[in-house]
Amino acid sequence: MSPKTNVLAAFGLGAALSLAGLQAAAHEMFLKPAEFELAPGAKTTIALFNGTIAKSENPITRDRMKTVSVVGGGQAATPAAGHWRDDKTTSYLDLTVGGAGTYVVGVSTAPRIIELSADNFEDYLRHDGIEDTLKARQAANVPRTSVRERYSKHVKTIVQVGEAQTDDYARPLGFPAEILLASNPAAVKPGDTLEFQALLHGRPMAGQLVYASYEGFGGPSDGPAPRAVKLRTDDAGKAAFKVSQPGRWHITLINMQPVAGEATYESNWATLTFEID
Repeated sequence: MSPKTNVLAAFGLGAALSLAGLQAAAHEMFLKPAEFELAPGAKTTIALFNGTIAKSENPITRDRMKTVSVVGGGQAATPAAGHWRDDKTTSYLDLTVGGAGTYVVGVSTAPRIIELSADNFEDYLRHDGIEDTLKARQAANVPRTSVRERYSKHVKTIVQVGEAQTDDYARPLGFPAEILLASNPAAVKPGDTLEFQALLHGRPMAGQLVYASYEGFGGPSDGPAPRAVKLRTDDAGKAAFKVSQPGRWHITLINMQPVAGEATYESNWATLTFEID
């Protein structure tokens, strides 16, 4: 049996996407497992939400998936193409895990360009909490011309299989943007301080605005806010927060930089979901 077969006994993920205008730019993306704790060899489903943590608006077409990866037992596997499925709003990964350990599942999308009016672009910056870009535009008094944004999204989740806690949770997947925990979430308890690092193209993401929250905080919302914790990374791309309660947690960031050429800005979105008992 190959190493990849050892990681997964069966694997699938499904999709279909149609995004336009402000709606496309304002969508966060999350991987949401049906269960975060599994028995070795168990079958499960991981949903890919494109919208908010509470509600998916669109499935993701297969051609948008630049990289899909599963890491467990020290091995990385690329999912087979035959088990993709989706419904009208959500993509799904049907997964059979292998042996005990801590697993990471990740999806990274290919870049796309969207064009928005200056007003719509700034409304979206406010909506998604991209404060630094909004403040820079206001300070520079930029012309009210349309904005072209090249964006891509990079999402991960951590699930625990059996009792053995392994360090696969800390393994970078090589995505353009990603979030790495300093501790295995299976070992973290409410009241603990959880540190993480944000990376952009493998380098520390210094001074990055990051949000952390848990499902149900603040009640239902049509946007990504409200969120429990607002943070900014240090020069090493690190930050930490107190885990206030058990539950399903998520960390999110949107790194946006002005660029030259075919786009005005480039954004890399990253999210990480995990459970604290």
